Amino acid sequence: MRFSIYLNAQTRGPHEDVGIIETLTRQAVEATDAGFAGVVLTEHHFSGYNTYGDNFMFAAHLAPRVRAGVKFCLAVAVPPLHNPMRLAQQCNLLDVLTRGELIVGFAAGGSPLEYAGLGRDPAERHAQFAHNLDVMEAALAKRPEDPPLEWKTAFEHGTLHTRIMPSAFHRAAPPFARATQSDEGARWAGGKGWYLFTAREKPDALAARWRVYEQALRTGAAALTEDEVQERVDWSMVQKQVYVADSRERAERETRERLVLLGESQRRSFGAVRDLRDAEHLRSVVGVSPQDPEPFLDRAMVVGDPRTVRDELRAYQAAGVRHMALVFHYGFMDAATSDRSLRLFLDEVLPAFAAPG
Repeated sequence: MRFSIYLNAQTRGPHEDVGIIETLTRQAVEATDAGFAGVVLTEHHFSGYNTYGDNFMFAAHLAPRVRAGVKFCLAVAVPPLHNPMRLAQQCNLLDVLTRGELIVGFAAGGSPLEYAGLGRDPAERHAQFAHNLDVMEAALAKRPEDPPLEWKTAFEHGTLHTRIMPSAFHRAAPPFARATQSDEGARWAGGKGWYLFTAREKPDALAARWRVYEQALRTGAAALTEDEVQERVDWSMVQKQVYVADSRERAERETRERLVLLGESQRRSFGAVRDLRDAEHLRSVVGVSPQDPEPFLDRAMVVGDPRTVRDELRAYQAAGVRHMALVFHYGFMDAATSDRSLRLFLDEVLPAFAAPG
């Protein structure tokens, strides 16, 4: 099993932002130097849920700071919130800057605060997700000699006369992933030959989802070879929030304290847009929530002493999961707290999953 460090730290205000970003930068370097295979970055705006906001820019900042060969995964970019021409350009440029070590994941998003801030209608997010992706893929496929590409989204329109610049790293575009919490989404990703990013499920449910995904990889329109199928499965991932302490009791107690803070922050975020159409429905897209700590602790987290954490991760490995993206800095932790958890993982958990030899 391989691991990536997932960077998604919350902020309480401007006084914390710079320090959090500096902590995340340092932890990304430390984790990858210690053997983590990748760095995962997400896109959230305005709510305090993700301090850095722009995952393309932060990945470009980190790329020259981590060792060669580290894979960058964006989990995710949200097409309805982007101009599709600029999104295509950002994907290709980041692929060059990471020297081809990139997977760009996409999802429709779900935060009413983000949709409100960027002037988008959340009720149309699924239709716009599919449409904007189609526009972006058409732009990436266009050659200079092709006829002009007329494009239109719900908010913009234009004409691409030449091509998207730059090209990706010796290819037309970087590989893509679908982030989803449903088996139908896994089937969609496999049918396109994309990677699968998912979260907030237990091993049994994930084993079933992986079977759906692998079958779609083998039978989908992408017509992948078996080596390509295995490579997709190698880098498809499950995300978990992790907390490691010297005892299971301490880990659970301190995690519950964090979940109270996360739940309060989430309530404020949704409450700020209570009058926004579809805001109630959007509550469902996050799956389990820290506002309901018991199922969140059970399905979204791996918490305990090093032995407990090792055992839980082995259960995911046995379910067929080969790549896990782990969040260490969350819930308004200070740097010392997340550093202690990360160091315990690197010293006492990671070696158990090292490749033989």
